[in-house]
Amino acid sequence: MASVSIFSKEDDNLIIQYMKEFGHHRNPFTLTSSLMPKYTRKQIRQRWNEYLNPKSQKHRMSKVINWKHVICDLERQFDKHYSQNQIKNYWYANQRYILSYRNMHLSKPLFDDEQYQNYSPLLPTMEPTSHEPKFNKPYKMQPL
Repeated sequence: MASVSIFSKEDDNLIIQYMKEFGHHRNPFTLTSSLMPKYTRKQIRQRWNEYLNPKSQKHRMSKVINWKHVICDLERQFDKHYSQNQIKNYWYANQRYILSYRNMHLSKPLFDDEQYQNYSPLLPTMEPTSHEPKFNKPYKMQPL
């Protein structure tokens, strides 16, 4: 039983044309869906990835090729495949780490400079204060 597509031939041609124009943008599917309000960006993305992308294979897989061996060879060559979401999460986690590391103002002294000649790497100690504390006597309740 063949499924009926909601996309017409004209719609497919428009998607191909818009992907040629907006393919370099961050999210070309959003731009395309704004020009084609009949479809959501998810529908356009799925149509492009499944049917219209010229880089995708259109023919059926043959039984001649042993796909288990092909998958093992590809995993050996390119390592395991990660989802787009995993890659995105890894990227942004690293970016947050790099930015937080840059924003840390850890002044590392240069001991060759004159101002750091007598620098002590130990933590500073508190010196005793010369004035008396404000609360030097215990609090006494006054009778009613």
